[in-house]
Amino acid sequence: MVILKKVTSYIDKNKTFFTNLLVIEVISHIFYKVSFENFLIRDFEINKIVYFEKLDFYRTELESPFNTILVNLFNIQDKDVYTLLIYVIFQVSLILICKNISFLEEYSTLFLFGGWLVTISWWVGFVENISVLLIVLYYKNYLAGNYKRFYIYLFLLGFNHFGIALFSTLVFLILNNFKKLYQILGTTLVSFIVLRLYLNLFVNFGGRGRIRFIFNNNTLDSGTGFIADSLKEFYWSGFMGIIVIFIFSLFISNYESILRYTVSILLGTIGAAITTDSTRIFSIILIPLIIHLIIEFKNYEFADIIYKKIIILLTVSSNIFIGEKFVHGEVWTASPNIQMESVYNFFARLVNTLMKDIWA
Repeated sequence: MVILKKVTSYIDKNKTFFTNLLVIEVISHIFYKVSFENFLIRDFEINKIVYFEKLDFYRTELESPFNTILVNLFNIQDKDVYTLLIYVIFQVSLILICKNISFLEEYSTLFLFGGWLVTISWWVGFVENISVLLIVLYYKNYLAGNYKRFYIYLFLLGFNHFGIALFSTLVFLILNNFKKLYQILGTTLVSFIVLRLYLNLFVNFGGRGRIRFIFNNNTLDSGTGFIADSLKEFYWSGFMGIIVIFIFSLFISNYESILRYTVSILLGTIGAAITTDSTRIFSIILIPLIIHLIIEFKNYEFADIIYKKIIILLTVSSNIFIGEKFVHGEVWTASPNIQMESVYNFFARLVNTLMKDIWA
């Protein structure tokens, strides 16, 4: 009885966290349908040997070291073990995101209706879930004045995915009036240097990196073309339901704030246009702007609370009625990653294997 009371009390004190966790699990697994990235197993085979031999074939994903370090740190040899671990890390990242958006208080649930959740749900195996978590962590610690932690998370973001770090950090700087400009840019530069040292000393990376990839034939042409041909879907995919709060913010903000929002979006557009993964990158670059918009919305004094409730209702319902529309070479309303075994069949197969001697 005492234990039950303690559990009930803990849940009551953390009801926003548990609500967010329930929402994020339902949205990602039922509405968006989680999927592994198409080349998960191929990347796994590369990660196993890349520390020990020079390869003829490299993937730009090696420039995001998390999965390579994971495979070699734990000496993972089985593809099912690797796939399971990747999914577990995805789940842990969801929990930690829900835990660390608490600084948005009861408005934290709105954060879950941004386009980033589609990205990390459809591309399980890429490192965007880690990037989202690190952006949330550095923003949270910046607001709290914990600058040592802020710089640590900013460095880790740059090491994890430098392209996302570069553009999202520029957006963050614009929104915060370039405060601590030199320290932030210096930290980002250090992360880039450490990443290059890692790639040269440990991986002996000989492939076309992300910067070199930009200048491949048709890359810039395709990236800009995808956006130009599907501009409405592109911007919707970055914001999704949060676009309602963005439009509201445009009406209540002064000229300087509107200018910052516009430049932030244009920077995100540039970052997405120089790749063929348009929306996947754009939705993550926008996270500092999405957090900023929610904070501004939270602090705005409405003459009548009913107007705030209407905006919240539109934010949530628009995700359901319009749905996900992601620009990834073309406009997708379901995950483009269909070559891998589905997450649901993967777990069904594991359970059937474990229980084959128990049930008929």
